Amino acid sequence: MAIARSALVAAACLLGAAILVSAVQHGDERHAKAEGFFVALTNGNCTADYATGTTSCGDGPRPTMDFVDPASMEVVASVPITPEFGPVVWSDAVYMESCDEEGQGGHRGYILANERGSRIVVVDAAKAIAGEGEDAIITTLPMGSRPVHSYGIPHIDGMGKGVGEVWSHSDGDGHFDVVKVGEWDDLHVPKVTAHVEAPGHGKLLWDSDLWPFGYATNTKEPYLYEIDMENYNMTRHIKFTSHGENPLAHCKGTHGIAYSKGNGHIYATCSGNKTEGGENGLVEINREGDELVLVKKHELARGGQVYESSDGAWIVSIDKANDEVVFLEANRPGEASSVVHVVSASPDHCALDDQENCGGKPGKVAFHDMPDGSTNFFFSFTSPNDKLGNDGLGFINSKDLGTKDTLTNVKGGSGSGKYRAIRAGGGRVATIMAYPHDGLMIVNGETGDLEGTAKTNMGTSRVIYVPAAPTGFYCSDA
Repeated sequence: MAIARSALVAAACLLGAAILVSAVQHGDERHAKAEGFFVALTNGNCTADYATGTTSCGDGPRPTMDFVDPASMEVVASVPITPEFGPVVWSDAVYMESCDEEGQGGHRGYILANERGSRIVVVDAAKAIAGEGEDAIITTLPMGSRPVHSYGIPHIDGMGKGVGEVWSHSDGDGHFDVVKVGEWDDLHVPKVTAHVEAPGHGKLLWDSDLWPFGYATNTKEPYLYEIDMENYNMTRHIKFTSHGENPLAHCKGTHGIAYSKGNGHIYATCSGNKTEGGENGLVEINREGDELVLVKKHELARGGQVYESSDGAWIVSIDKANDEVVFLEANRPGEASSVVHVVSASPDHCALDDQENCGGKPGKVAFHDMPDGSTNFFFSFTSPNDKLGNDGLGFINSKDLGTKDTLTNVKGGSGSGKYRAIRAGGGRVATIMAYPHDGLMIVNGETGDLEGTAKTNMGTSRVIYVPAAPTGFYCSDA
């Protein structure tokens, strides 16, 4: 068994070596190179109870998908979610394309969005951009309970089955539901289990470097799971110890997940258990060989979110509770990475004291690759939620790591809670805002300057980037 799996890994690595590799979090990043629109997914006056997975709507605006032209800062098209669809509260969304052969109608673009009422909403992007409104909605597909995260799995640069997939995670059931792009009659594979005993909130990591394997987390269990994404089953997992067994390897649950191309390691944020003396941290896993092996638990990187940078050079750990961003650099395979930079989100950590005119507490990250080869890291801010726009976002260029100890704060819009979505696209970066109005705050990706704010329907929940026309960027090896 071990020999067979080792051979499979080797074959995948040889195949991957001949193709273009790029860091992926959502699965639609390449489309951000084209001109297009930021799409604000708004809840209107609908709300959700995460604990029960139920949704409801009050009097007031219905949910929408609002297409914002970043040049004019105006909503130029909108998809209304009419009452016949019932309550809709958005979770993650992704833009995907079908890769139709020439002569078969060309590539087509779609938005697939999880909504908290256990459905996936499928929208024809071209019809939405053309202003066809409700008619742009193709269908809704029932899925597992309490969905949050979704991921686009395209052609993997020519590998795979010739059709893209969207994997949506059901927190209530602890599995992934899979939809094949362009085939809207049903979910298309058996549910992909992502837990051992206790289902919970989790994420998925995939990369063409890792194909056909992906990796998943679960906040309810001390595990990291490996999944064969071609055969839709769990292959291996690693169980972390209790604090009493080994405090340096204690991990009560896993959440954020990232991958380093430099050493081939997997990184997962790890929750501790204070009643047993455990500490939060970042577990670093070596996936080579017949077993997943813990390399190190980094207690200096104790936040709940972790990402790989778009150029693959950095592992970025976001520590919202301590108002910090931690940057790790990979060492050789099998060796522990190094925490090399710790950057404060706000000056003197003023966000921790909710001081006036202070932005801080980093939530999510977006990357903008610069012409000189460096990377701008943009972080949505979730504090102090002062309703005056002081939260805004923060950014730092990779060349300034080691010389700047604080993110540059760009003011313009305030969030309304602990979650604040952010996306890059078309040379810009957008984050959701609730004050001084609902909508999007948009900055220039190269300079970090505020370009403006766009007013949308109320209850902005998520933002994605959609090209003005299908790009085909995932449809070949080019």
